Amino acid sequence: MVSYDVRLDGITKRFDDVVAVDDVSLDIEAGKFLTLLGPSGCGKTTLLRCIDGFETPTSGDVFIRGERVNDIPPFERDTSMVFQSYALFPHMTVGENISFGLEMQGFPDRDQATDGGVATNGGFGAAFKRLVSRTGSEEIDARVAEALELVELPDYQERKVSELSGGQQQRVALARALITQPTVLLLDEPLGALDLKLRKNMQVELKNLQKELDTTFVYVTHDQEEALTMSDQIAVMNDGHLEQLGSATEIYEEPETEFVADFIGETNLLRGSYTETPDGAVVECNGLSFRVPHEPDADGEVSFAVRPEKIRLGKDARGLDNVFEADVTDEIYKGNLGKFVVDLPNGQRLTVDMQITDRSKYFSTGQNVAVGWSADNAVVLTR
Repeated sequence: MVSYDVRLDGITKRFDDVVAVDDVSLDIEAGKFLTLLGPSGCGKTTLLRCIDGFETPTSGDVFIRGERVNDIPPFERDTSMVFQSYALFPHMTVGENISFGLEMQGFPDRDQATDGGVATNGGFGAAFKRLVSRTGSEEIDARVAEALELVELPDYQERKVSELSGGQQQRVALARALITQPTVLLLDEPLGALDLKLRKNMQVELKNLQKELDTTFVYVTHDQEEALTMSDQIAVMNDGHLEQLGSATEIYEEPETEFVADFIGETNLLRGSYTETPDGAVVECNGLSFRVPHEPDADGEVSFAVRPEKIRLGKDARGLDNVFEADVTDEIYKGNLGKFVVDLPNGQRLTVDMQITDRSKYFSTGQNVAVGWSADNAVVLTR
């Protein structure tokens, strides 16, 4: 039986006259890595903050492990947040930063723990003072050491935050969030401040860590490659709406809307009139007929998408369902890959990616070449 750590039921969030999130319903399965993906201003961070409690929905309900949490403050929810800015305390050591969440939860310190290990909490101020004075229980010390091992920063407890690189600070922020063992870990573009190489390395490490812990991760990003690399499921958002929910393969190979097809990776979008013929479905576009897969919901004007890597040039195009003569108007040599812009006879412009296995078969600007693709490699879009 499938269980869900997070359920969002009709979440809408308004800021005065601006609707940041518009009637979003979403179930997040326990132990999965879900990414909220979309352009800036699409509502993904606002939705994340509704889960954590930093924002209260204007309407709709948030459930964590079946409990409605709309009226529960952030510090009482079974969640932790990793921010893009990391939000580390500069005057504290690494160990003090990581243990902060445990102190806030009332873990016993060396001076105040009872024989039964129950903290005499004393509230936020008392906990903060204990942390600044670097007191703490053996249990906290052990948990901090374990968290640092988990993020591959052993023996960093006494380091100052200012002595750490950006990647190391990101790991400390992650350890601080994980040490409280939340049901749901929320991550708001945590890799955005890292350089490209480190960001790619951290993508793999985050996914491996999520699998090891079996903790539900909800991750926000505008980076399509990042989402495709790490996610079990991707929720694509646009203008406050949920456009599509699916696996990385489903989102990339079977987009349901023009927005998803265009936003995820690179694609060629063509528009025309959809009809059924004895030989299969076709789309008529500016005097050319393109064979496409049968789409039960298609009627009249539609779009269809073809990824650049699905299109073939030259001899490789012969015998495919859609074959046309085209002129190469631009080309970019990228080592192992050639990127070509070709114009069809009806003026439609396509982008084509070709793996370069033989330099002698490379094409140049001005050449007339055959261009083609299989009907099954097109996706008909009705929305």
